[in-house]
Amino acid sequence: MFQTKKILTISTIFAAAIGLSACAGVETSKYAYNSTLKVNEITKSSDCYDTSVLLGKNLLDSTDITKKVLAGIDSRIITENNNAIKAERNRHIGLFVGSGGEEIFVNLKDVSLQSTFITVATKTGFVGGAGQKAWSCQIADEMVKMATK
Repeated sequence: MFQTKKILTISTIFAAAIGLSACAGVETSKYAYNSTLKVNEITKSSDCYDTSVLLGKNLLDSTDITKKVLAGIDSRIITENNNAIKAERNRHIGLFVGSGGEEIFVNLKDVSLQSTFITVATKTGFVGGAGQKAWSCQIADEMVKMATK
């Protein structure tokens, strides 16, 4: 009986630890296009899992910039269509905790010939969650830098 209680207690603690360290971030952005947005001005969530920007480039140029920025943060594109890119950061093994594996969701909306509304959302996974981070703010920052060169 004591052995069974001990196993149940350990299992409960383990399950709680897993629940506390589980996934963070989002797949779908909470931001939407509206006509009051300013070109190349980034809107960021406080935790940087979700951002948006009205990029001062057409859809084709914005897509190219997005792909370059994703490659620059060591990501590979998983799926892509005209209005969305899903990428995953490559995994790296660390001494105690690995890094990488974050999923990045980029949605592009053609607003005009000179601008594209973009949302970037990061989702961290269960495995290696401690070594993962939100990339959305950095990605949006780099997009604006490239768009204004």
